[in-house]
Amino acid sequence: MTWRLEPSPRSVGIEEGLAAKVHDPLWLLARQWQLGEFSGKDAGTPAVVQIAGTTTPVNAWRGAQQTTWSALDAGLAPLDSLVEPEDHPTLDLRERIEAGAHFLRMLANAGLGRYAQACVTACAFTAATLADPAFSFDLMLLAVARRTADGSALFTFATQLAAGGATPVAIDPDDTAAVQKIAIAWLSWYSEEMEPAPGTGTAVTWQENRLEYGFAVSSPAAGGTVLAADAYLGDGLDWYDFDIDPTAVAGPPADSLNIAIKSVPAPVRYGGMPLPRFWAMEDAQCDFGSVEAAANDIGRLLLVEFATVYGNNWFVLPVKLSAGSLTMLSSVVVSDVFGRNFLLARAGEDEPQWNLFSLDIKGGTPVGSPILPAQNALFLPPTAGPLSESKAVESVLFLRDDVADLAWGVEGLVQDGLERVKDRRAAWVGHRTIPPGDASLPAYQVETVVPDYWIPLAPERLTGQNSIHLRMVPMEVDDGGTPRLIEPQGLLLAPAADGTGLWLYDEEVPREGTQVDRVHRYTRWLNGRSVTWTARRRQTGSGEGSSGLRFDFLIPG
Repeated sequence: MTWRLEPSPRSVGIEEGLAAKVHDPLWLLARQWQLGEFSGKDAGTPAVVQIAGTTTPVNAWRGAQQTTWSALDAGLAPLDSLVEPEDHPTLDLRERIEAGAHFLRMLANAGLGRYAQACVTACAFTAATLADPAFSFDLMLLAVARRTADGSALFTFATQLAAGGATPVAIDPDDTAAVQKIAIAWLSWYSEEMEPAPGTGTAVTWQENRLEYGFAVSSPAAGGTVLAADAYLGDGLDWYDFDIDPTAVAGPPADSLNIAIKSVPAPVRYGGMPLPRFWAMEDAQCDFGSVEAAANDIGRLLLVEFATVYGNNWFVLPVKLSAGSLTMLSSVVVSDVFGRNFLLARAGEDEPQWNLFSLDIKGGTPVGSPILPAQNALFLPPTAGPLSESKAVESVLFLRDDVADLAWGVEGLVQDGLERVKDRRAAWVGHRTIPPGDASLPAYQVETVVPDYWIPLAPERLTGQNSIHLRMVPMEVDDGGTPRLIEPQGLLLAPAADGTGLWLYDEEVPREGTQVDRVHRYTRWLNGRSVTWTARRRQTGSGEGSSGLRFDFLIPG
């Protein structure tokens, strides 16, 4: 049997309930007096706020390998797309096919398709290129490559044609001007789409010995301010990645914009805040009463106290600022409802330890040194913020192996010539064969087999110093009875441009290891322009590892 209790009001109206009558108001007033609710300060509510200051654009930037400044226009592209893009020395197979196909399309659109086959013959892919193993997984692209000019060879051809030089393709005199025009337009497209912008990206920012980006931006604010980001890991650029470099010379000057705002502040609103209306129904999504905090958990206790006691004493006044600016306020005057004016000082002005949203000095602030004006500025870097990011297209795990007394660069994922992601471990395991012999008998082994995607980094002591570097060294593996040197297949472990092997500072491979990935990123900027690039991202590894490398041992039967 189920029972249900239902109210049975004597009247159909709700006027009495909405009135919320208090039958003993004097008793309630006495209780408020006893609890000290009437002993508050006679403080007025802010009515008007007047703000004065200046905002100055960040108008120049440079990479860690540069000494001169390059112009920075925050309205054209985010800073991320200038700092992070990779510098490809050569085009991959897919880009070479795309470049050649685009030139043939331009010929066809101009009614000059009769020269297409001659251009393909003169700038054809070589037999060695068409035999690339990457094509074995994509026969459609192989068929296209056989019928398309090679973009790399076509670049030389188009350059000669645009300059009026001799070319291996016979062109009618009446069509020479039109074909030259197409060559010039194609070269412009090639430089914009296929070649990285000069003086940008990893060519000037990536510090391969540190596995991190390094760059700086400049603003004329406070007599010239340089903000350096020497250890950016590619995990999302923000203001706290920058420190003031007082020793650097700032870039070109720029005009500052004066800020003069007079507006009415609004109360702060946040999730779980008590609703101001008497009959408003509050949800339980934010239950500050159930927050657990220890006695020494000051941060959490302050948050709960603010939310439950002082939340209605805070006001906010939005100020619109441009991305890529350094803003310094000279005065903030608050007028309350009683007509009084208050000049507000900066929070923590007399507290050296208070540095919330403050810029730090590179290398730390010396004890007793004065605060630089730029330290109290608000820096809004022109960064992408939220963006779309692909899965890792290349991944290298750097870890330590104490048993082998080595560090390793383990290539997990790499890309082939057609930009397909290849799992190196799966490829190595798939080609493994069981060595011949009788498993029941003991066997002598000179050394264990190390996977060919484990690249050794041997310690190298520096001359005249006690510190060491970790240098990538060649290592031979047994490939069916034939020794073969282990070579990295990705870009992250590729040798430097001068041919020297990669080396790292010893502290860059900690006990927990570190992982570096290459990812594709996409965002839309302020002008609606789509921006895509390939970036490098570093994060913490998963601990020490072991390659199982051993020498001169006996395997019992």
